Amino acid sequence: MINYTRTVRTCYLSTCTQALIVNLPPLLFTLFERDYGMNYERLGRLVLINFVTQLIVDAIAARLADGVGYRRCLVAAHLAAALGLALYGLLPLFLPKDMLYAGLCLATVIFSMGGGLIEVLVSPIVNEIGGHLGAGAMTLLHSFYCWGQMLTVLFSTVLLRFLPDGMWHAVPLLWTAVPLATTAGFATCPMAEPGMSETPAIPLSRLLRNGPFWLAVALMACGGASEIAMAQWASLFAEQGVGVSKLAGDLLGPCLFAVLMALVRMLYGKFENKLQLEKILRWSAVACMACYFLAALSKNAALALAACALTGATVALMWPGILHRSAGRFPGGGTGLFGMLALGGDVGCSLGPWMIGLIGDRAGLRPALLAGAAFPAGFLALMFVGRREEKA
Repeated sequence: MINYTRTVRTCYLSTCTQALIVNLPPLLFTLFERDYGMNYERLGRLVLINFVTQLIVDAIAARLADGVGYRRCLVAAHLAAALGLALYGLLPLFLPKDMLYAGLCLATVIFSMGGGLIEVLVSPIVNEIGGHLGAGAMTLLHSFYCWGQMLTVLFSTVLLRFLPDGMWHAVPLLWTAVPLATTAGFATCPMAEPGMSETPAIPLSRLLRNGPFWLAVALMACGGASEIAMAQWASLFAEQGVGVSKLAGDLLGPCLFAVLMALVRMLYGKFENKLQLEKILRWSAVACMACYFLAALSKNAALALAACALTGATVALMWPGILHRSAGRFPGGGTGLFGMLALGGDVGCSLGPWMIGLIGDRAGLRPALLAGAAFPAGFLALMFVGRREEKA
C-alpha cells in the first residue's frame, strides 16, 4: 500500500505557488502606477494576460499530462513559475523604460504557464487519492490557496514597507523559493495519476455534448470573476478609493480577504455532511453581491474595507464547490473534466479584473466595483437555471 501523505502535502504546497503567482503582481500595481505611469487598463491587462495564458494551458494540460506524465508536467510547471517570478524582478532592472511593460508581460506569460498546469493537474490528483473524503478533501486543498494568498500579501506588504525605495525587485526574487521547493517535492514524492480507479472514464467528447456540464463551466466563470475581480483590485482600491495607507490597505483588504476565504473553506470541509452545498452557494452569491455594492457605495472607509474583506468569505465555496459537485455528477471525468472547468474559471478570472480596470479608467474604481456585482449575480442566475433543469 503506497503512502501518499507526502504527495498530498506537496499538492497543498503547490496551491500556495498558484496563489503566489496570482496575487503577488497586484500588490505591485501601486508602484507600477506611481513609478512607471501605468494606467488602470494596462494594470488590468497584466491580470488578463495571466489568466488568458492559464486558460490556454488549461485547454492542453490534459493531453500533455497523458502524454508525458503528471510528474514531469508538475516539475516543469513549478520551474516555469520560479523562472517567471525571477524575470518579473530582474527584467525591469535591465530593460529601458519603454520596454519595461513588455518585459513584465513576458514574465507573466512564463509563470502563468506554470500556474495553468498546476491548476488543472493538482485537483484530480487529490480527488484520486482522497475522493472518499468528499468535498472536504477538495475544500482543504483550496483552503491552502487562501493561506498562500494570505502569506503572499502579508510578507510582500511587510517587505515592500521596509525595503529601500526602488528595491521592490527583491520581492518576486525571494518568492522563487516556494516553487523551487515544490519542484523538489514533486520530483521525489509517490505519484497518483487519475485513471487508477475502477470508475469508467468519460470521454471529453461526451462531456462537451452535455448541457449540465456547460452550465458548470459557466458557473466556474462567474465564480472565478467574482473572486478574482475583488482580490486583484482590493489593494489599489483601499489606497486610492478608500484613502488608507498601502500597508493598512493590503492587510485589511486582500490579506483579510484571504483569511476569511480560508476559514470558510476549512469550516465547510469539517462540517460538510451537515450542510447543503446548493443552498450555501446560492446564499453566497447573494452575500457577494451585497459586498460589492457596499464596497462601491459606502462613504465610510471602514465599511468599504470590511466589504472587500468579507467578499473572501462569500466566494470561498464557489470554485471548490462547483468542482466537487461536478466531480460527483460526472464520475470518471478525470483530467479532461477538471481541465475544462479550470478553463471556464480562468475565463472569468481573465475578463473580470480586466473589465474592472477598463471601467475604472473611464469612471473610477468605485463605479467599476459596482459593475463587478454582475459577476455573483450571474452565478446566482445560473444556480437557479440548474435547479429548474433538475426539477424538469
